[in-house]
Amino acid sequence: MSKAHRNRRSKGRTLYFLILLSWSSLLLLRRAQPRREHLAVGNGKLAIEASSAAVYYTGIYWNDYEIVRRYMNRLATGDERVTWQEHLLRFRNGKPFKKALILSCGNGWVEAELFSKGVIESAVGLDINADLLTLARQRTVRSNLPFRYYLLDSNQVTTFPENGYDVVINHAALHHAAYIDRQARAVYRVLVENTGILVNFDYTGPHRNQYDEIEWDAMIKLNEKSLAKFRKERLGYPRLPTMLKSDPSEAIHSELIIPTLNRYFMPLWNRSINGGIAYELLTHNKNLAKFRGLDEPNLDAELKFHFHNILAADEEHARRRPNSSLFWYSVMQPKFNLSEGLLLNWSDEERVREEKAMNNGGIYYPVSSVAKRYQQNAPRLFGG
Repeated sequence: MSKAHRNRRSKGRTLYFLILLSWSSLLLLRRAQPRREHLAVGNGKLAIEASSAAVYYTGIYWNDYEIVRRYMNRLATGDERVTWQEHLLRFRNGKPFKKALILSCGNGWVEAELFSKGVIESAVGLDINADLLTLARQRTVRSNLPFRYYLLDSNQVTTFPENGYDVVINHAALHHAAYIDRQARAVYRVLVENTGILVNFDYTGPHRNQYDEIEWDAMIKLNEKSLAKFRKERLGYPRLPTMLKSDPSEAIHSELIIPTLNRYFMPLWNRSINGGIAYELLTHNKNLAKFRGLDEPNLDAELKFHFHNILAADEEHARRRPNSSLFWYSVMQPKFNLSEGLLLNWSDEERVREEKAMNNGGIYYPVSSVAKRYQQNAPRLFGG
């Protein structure tokens, strides 16, 4: 996905579910994967661990293009020249955070970038993927960075290693969490003790990218109106069985991120970053890939018009349908005095949801109307 969401795919995650087929069906192979996924065990149940770094740090995503990054900056911070990382300094009167906790840190690029911009003084990174943590540690040694890393399953966490965090960074991490309330509560406990803040830059669109019919039809229409040389040749609707095989943790409860975090935190800054139309049209678009390194002034008139047209349509669609936004940037502070009764109710709700999915092959939600529509035909539109 985006650099935000390309790297969110870098993060190793755990999803608990029971496959109702024979044990041999658990040998799942990710396309373009150099090795099979590991099968881990947690709480007595099988869990799927994410694959190697070779899988997650590939592809061309919408914010690989400078013109899109400026669009996202404007939506996130109010200034196309100011990134979300730089924007965080406004919540510290220009001073860096002392110690950051990075959820699902992957290869460590998030904390490295925050450190290079003077936003943090040190960091602790967590991930379940040992290969990615090896890369992160190598970067730390190579560049003499003040970072430490821990191998940790985010779906089982109730406490985090170390303490004294004044900021927690959720950069495309929570959309991989099955036990999202459990993880949100663990983050809350860390921050409420230190009066710290939570920063979110994450995918909060439809679970497993099962887009609504209105958005999907708008994508098709805009794609067909685009010049053929810039058009996305294959606009494939994400197919649920394929996602369950290739990346079962991807966007598992993405729609629950905002309401779940709102249980524990209050927003200091809260912005949608759109993407409901533009993301799919600009991501993995082979006709645009060769232009990824060009700044906006170096785009020719036709190409510049194409990007502006897609992004203008994206922004107008988000204005008319604000709930269609796929990405979210927020800065939040913990609430106080949450009742024990609420906490128990939320835990029970999550337990019931996950147990039900374990008995349903990892499926949580009804099939979308678009998936039903294209199951039997329209292969050019229905991917997977």
